[in-house]
Amino acid sequence: MTSSTVTRLRRLFEGPRFADEETTRIAGVVHLALVVASTIGLVGVLVQIVMFTAGAALSPLDLLFPALSLGLLALLHRGFVYTAGYAIIVLSWGTMVAHSAYTGGLRSSALGGLILVVIVGMLLFGRRTLLGLLGLCFLALLGLYFAEVGGMLPANAIEESGPRAYLSRMLHLAAAGVFLSLAVHSLQNALARARAGEVRAEQILGEAERARRYADNILASMAESLVVVDAEGRIQTVNRATLKLLDAMPDQLLGRPFSAVLPEADAPLPHEPQQGLVERVYRAPGGREIPVLYARSPLRGDHGQQIGAVCVASDITHLKRAEGSLREAKQMAEEANQAKSRFLANMSHELRTPLNAVIGYAEMLMEEADERGLEGSLDELRKIQFAGKHLLGLISDILDLSKIEAGRMDVHLETFDVADMVETVLGTIRPLADRGNNRLVVVCPSSIGFIHADLTKTRQILLNLLSNAVKFTDHGEIRLTASKTLRDGTPAVQFIVADSGIGMTQQQLGKLFQAFSQGDSTTSRRFGGTGLGLAISKAFCDILGGTIEVKSQLGIGTVFTVRLPYTDPHELSLSRRSGSFSRTVAEAARVAAARAALKA
Repeated sequence: MTSSTVTRLRRLFEGPRFADEETTRIAGVVHLALVVASTIGLVGVLVQIVMFTAGAALSPLDLLFPALSLGLLALLHRGFVYTAGYAIIVLSWGTMVAHSAYTGGLRSSALGGLILVVIVGMLLFGRRTLLGLLGLCFLALLGLYFAEVGGMLPANAIEESGPRAYLSRMLHLAAAGVFLSLAVHSLQNALARARAGEVRAEQILGEAERARRYADNILASMAESLVVVDAEGRIQTVNRATLKLLDAMPDQLLGRPFSAVLPEADAPLPHEPQQGLVERVYRAPGGREIPVLYARSPLRGDHGQQIGAVCVASDITHLKRAEGSLREAKQMAEEANQAKSRFLANMSHELRTPLNAVIGYAEMLMEEADERGLEGSLDELRKIQFAGKHLLGLISDILDLSKIEAGRMDVHLETFDVADMVETVLGTIRPLADRGNNRLVVVCPSSIGFIHADLTKTRQILLNLLSNAVKFTDHGEIRLTASKTLRDGTPAVQFIVADSGIGMTQQQLGKLFQAFSQGDSTTSRRFGGTGLGLAISKAFCDILGGTIEVKSQLGIGTVFTVRLPYTDPHELSLSRRSGSFSRTVAEAARVAAARAALKA
């Protein structure tokens, strides 16, 4: 029980610590003052007890002061730092004034303790508290003076004897020394903290200066123009690239509205919508206009409010010149391409007439050679006929492509039987499929019936797709499926051409429908061809308002899907009789042809 009491007392006399440095400092001073006050009070009680046994009277104030000091010490350890501080000051002041009135008035040794109250107040709460305590002490002295003059002091006041006054003076002097040393120590600590703060401030200032120089070097080395504006849209900072771009001096830009440089920025920047990279035109002080690629980012304050903006721009004068040159070159190339296409389209008759004559004379000579039994000459004439027809096919493809590019490809609609058209195409493809030992499978129900569409172009699309399938398939299967379907709610006829040939890679699929393009040089050397068939098929599908899709896997095969719109002949007849033939396939085809000509 005794050891626990000693432990509690030791903890009670240890200085408390808090998270706040200033609170810890005040708590340390209050703690020391309470310890000193408790010590003085306890020593006084002991002295009074000794003197009481010698016949002196024991003052109740001598018992109250140490008890209150210990109570305030416990309150301090509970965290009531400022409450304990003000309480010890008021308690000390009141106790000393009351004790002085009880032990001799102005001649009491207790009045020497008032200086301790002033010192503790200064250490705890600063100059205002010091001035207030000095005023209270002067009022106490004045009150004791008038009380003594007026005879209002207690009748049983105790006159202090020499030993008692000596002991009181010694205790006051020791306490004053302790608190004065604490004051000097606090001042030294404050001076040390001030010096450390000054050194730290110099370090922070040096770091800030280095950071500023580093940022200035970054801004100066930027190739892009950088302008910082405030919330009112006035220029605050520019870098060297901006001065060079605008050929201006800093005083020509700083403080001026940003709209003088960028005419579009005529409103205060907080109301200007944030933008990404856009093309703008800077205006130099001399009036010169500079095309730039411009971007703006908001500049935020400590509370998130927009206090300005950072505007970055890159000079694109050379890019604009290059763009103009490319545009002119593109226009010249397009004009040359159209001239070429017009020339080839106009040369259609001149090129095909001689070839038709060569093929016709070859057929006549073949008949004559057959009648005369000239077998050797017959084989040579067949080669001439085959070469002529092959050349005529190539020229026809080139002329078709030229007509498409020139916008002179017309759409001719007619009513035909889909099954008959498919059988006609198969009559041309079967000999080629047999030559490659391929199996030709056709799924075309006879009930598919008649449609009103462009027969020639539909047949040409199927012929090109089947020719490709036969060319790139050996000892495999080629399947043609024809059916009626709907495409975006519009009636359409669908053709699917699938083969088990060499297939294509994704890279080859990317350039599949380009004119004069094939999978690679190996394919061209092995299989021949000009690379126009699929390009023409794609163009015909676009002109007819249809679509063509392809799926392929290398070594597995290829599947082409064609969907072409059509008009039912029965509905066509009804619409013609009623005079409402406003939305036909012909109109859609003409629109698609015009759109294809614009793309070309």
